[in-house]
Amino acid sequence: MKIRLRPAHTSEKLLEIYNKPHNHLSFVDHIERVNKSIEMLKTFNTYDSIADLSAGNAAIINALKSNKKYIGDYAKAYEFTGHINDTIEDIPIVDLFICSETLEHLDDPENTLKKIRAKTKYLFISTPCGELNDNNVEHYWGWDDQDVKQMLIDAGFDPVKYFLLEFTGGVYNFQMWICK
Repeated sequence: MKIRLRPAHTSEKLLEIYNKPHNHLSFVDHIERVNKSIEMLKTFNTYDSIADLSAGNAAIINALKSNKKYIGDYAKAYEFTGHINDTIEDIPIVDLFICSETLEHLDDPENTLKKIRAKTKYLFISTPCGELNDNNVEHYWGWDDQDVKQMLIDAGFDPVKYFLLEFTGGVYNFQMWICK
C-alpha cells in the first residue's frame, strides 16, 4: 500500500519548512513514540557510536549512552546541518543509526536507506503506519509495515524487532523497527 502523497519540495521550500528544530513535546503521540523508541533501543544493545542526522530535538539520541554521537538535522542547530543524504557522507561508520520519523519526508527513501546501510551496523527507524494523506505538507509517502519491511530488506538490512505503537483517535500509528 505504499503511496506517494505529494511531489518533492524545492530546496527553498525545504529550508522554509525545516528552518527550526522540531519540538516533539507539543504532541502527546510524539512524546509516547519517543519514549517507546528509547525503551526499545536501551533493551536491544549498547553502542560505542550513534548517529542521528534527522534528530529534531535530539531526545532519542541524547537518552542513549555512547562514547561518540553524531547529531544533525536539516535545521541549523547541530554540527551536521542539511539534508540527510548529504550529511551522511560526513560521518564514519557507526554502531547505531537512528532514523526516526524521517523516511516519509524523503523523495527517495530507498536510496537513503542504502546510504545508511553503508554507514551502520544497526538501524532504528520509526515512521507512520497506514498514512493515506493527512495533509501534512512534510510527508511525501504513506505505507504499511510490509512496505517498510521490504524497503529495509532491499537496502540490505535484517529487520529483527518490530513494534506498532497505536493511538485511538490519533493522527498516526507508528511502526518501529530495529535492524541489523
